[in-house]
Amino acid sequence: MKIRTTLAIVPATMALVAAPAIFAQPTQVRAPITFTLSGCTSLPAGVTVSGSGDGFLVINSRTDQNGNTVIERNDLVVGTASDSNGAAYGFNYHNHSTITVPPGGFPFSFTTTDHFNLVGNGQANQLQVHFVARVTFTSPTTFTFELVNVRGNPFSCDAI
Repeated sequence: MKIRTTLAIVPATMALVAAPAIFAQPTQVRAPITFTLSGCTSLPAGVTVSGSGDGFLVINSRTDQNGNTVIERNDLVVGTASDSNGAAYGFNYHNHSTITVPPGGFPFSFTTTDHFNLVGNGQANQLQVHFVARVTFTSPTTFTFELVNVRGNPFSCDAI
């Protein structure tokens, strides 16, 4: 999940907190996923990778012992890809995110662990991108963002 997409999800998730009963049972969504990776700093110049796979999303929500609403989101995508030179790859993507919202709404926290792996017989073989990020929202417009751990370039090489 691209970091800018991650940040866009958080405000939308706040709307879900207003109706936690919606998520009394886990929500599961299966969907086809496609991507095109170009401009990745880990790829040779001019190489583009396109892929498709099956996505599976599970969202769980609960109230913890302190009255906080805790929303956990797990995304898994597996599939195949090919590059602009005709090489074939397999890929996997996983994201685990936790949003913890106190009864008063703020401050709330968002933590995400994201990884994308591409393995195959071409020049993009062993492309691995990983990051862990924490965001704390103190108001609807004020937040702090911390990249805790990074491998590769998630800004240009995280395809999903």
